Amino acid sequence: MRKLSLAAAILLAFAAPALAQDIPSPESVIAMVDTNKDGGIDPMEWAAGPAPIPYPAEADTNKDGKIDLAELTALFASFQNQG
Repeated sequence: MRKLSLAAAILLAFAAPALAQDIPSPESVIAMVDTNKDGGIDPMEWAAGPAPIPYPAEADTNKDGKIDLAELTALFASFQNQG
């Protein structure tokens, strides 16, 4: 249940600026939030972005301190599989 609400919050947070357009892809989320352009979202970038939830540290599966495209894609897929 926690993952489902986390998924909804993440997807809504990133979709809200688009004003009801399609849910953004993981690629577009990385492009929007990865301000230092290192290919991942670190906790500071996440906090500065539109997501109203804490940094989802569990998505950083390789524990390198950032969520890269593969990890974000897996996180989004896990939300879809719970629906």
